[in-house]
Amino acid sequence: MTRPAARNHVVALVLAALIGASATLAAQTDPSGSSSRVFLKTGEALPTYGSYALVDDRVVFNLIIGNSTGSALLQLMSLPVGSVDLPRTVKYAEAMRAAYYLASRAESDYRGMTTTIAEALSDVRKETDPKRRLQLAEDARRQLLAWPATHYNYRADDIHQTASLFDDVIAELRAAAGESAFSLDLTAGTAAPTLEPLLPAPSLRDSIALALAAAKASDTLDERLAILRTAGVVAGIDASAADLTSEIGRRLADEARIDAAYAALASDLRARAEAAVKRGEVAKAAALAEELARRDRELGAARPDLIRGLQQELTDKLEAARVSRLRLDHYAAVYPRMLHYEHQIRPALTALDGLKPVLTFIRDMQGMSFERLISARDRIDRLLVAYNALTPPEELADVHATIGSTLHMAREACARRRSAVISNDMALAREASAAAAGALLLADQARTELLARLFPSKQQ
Repeated sequence: MTRPAARNHVVALVLAALIGASATLAAQTDPSGSSSRVFLKTGEALPTYGSYALVDDRVVFNLIIGNSTGSALLQLMSLPVGSVDLPRTVKYAEAMRAAYYLASRAESDYRGMTTTIAEALSDVRKETDPKRRLQLAEDARRQLLAWPATHYNYRADDIHQTASLFDDVIAELRAAAGESAFSLDLTAGTAAPTLEPLLPAPSLRDSIALALAAAKASDTLDERLAILRTAGVVAGIDASAADLTSEIGRRLADEARIDAAYAALASDLRARAEAAVKRGEVAKAAALAEELARRDRELGAARPDLIRGLQQELTDKLEAARVSRLRLDHYAAVYPRMLHYEHQIRPALTALDGLKPVLTFIRDMQGMSFERLISARDRIDRLLVAYNALTPPEELADVHATIGSTLHMAREACARRRSAVISNDMALAREASAAAAGALLLADQARTELLARLFPSKQQ
């Protein structure tokens, strides 16, 4: 047999091997009875509808509770990455994708690839340039060997066996092209990775048991309760799952009991924190954080979200207690000065109380004796002299200013009313009325504010 004839013979064998391999379907895994899974670090394989998603440090997925022969329900849940066997979950997802691919597109893709390789070999037979012929043959073999790695290793054994038939062809083509070295990358093969075996769909009972495992792994109360309630609905359709129904009821009762205990804890600590703030008891407010940690441990640390919120609340209350303590200390320091001022300004306030009827008459533009009006104005003048002689403490400077404004407005009301009476001027009477109304309003405001500064605890 001549060398070209031998080469053509081997090429023909490669073509026959490709065609023969594509005519026989390889054994495929049927994924129809399987579902995606999320594996817990405790070993349970939770059945999921569709794949999972990684969101920050959480694994999010739809948990299947039930099976195809019963009432299957879905429960959206998320677990901390730390509770999930992520490497195994990833491998299982890859196995599922491989199984669906092998059961759907794999054979048609394989046939397309063999057609491409066959066309390349046909080009080898037609090519007359030795170096170009060698290049075409090496490219075809390299393409053939690379295909399984991007197609879930479908028919990898068949392909490697077929690719080995290229060796003789390439060896002859190298000799014809004047090359002697044989490229090692043409003979290297990639070992197929081991795929996770697919699991059959869980029975109804197994599904409920897995839901209980999922609820135990969940670190979110609302999610945990939703899983247990959904599992309870599914378990109720199967009389043989009575023991699991009882277990679900027990767990729900435990959650309710724990809820009540944590609610009582939160109410107690909040009330005591608020009392510590009002009294400025910093040490008591600070001790509540340690008590919270201790009582949380005693309850099994079962409500981490609630505890985090309470910890922040207690931190805020501790700062509020410090502010309150400083305010109370300041009050104790300035109270004697404020009390002394109150004793000094009391006659003015008492006098203003006595002038209320006059100011009310002026405000309402009612009649009164002219002498009473003049007497009221003179009295206010004397009050202003006494007022101007006082120096208020800094803490009551604004109150002192309000009292001063009250006295000036009261004097203005009397003066304008006097002028209105003398000149029979209604416009002046209205101005007097407005001044009297302002004086009455400011008098009440000053008295209220003074009491609030002197006795702040009574205003709370």
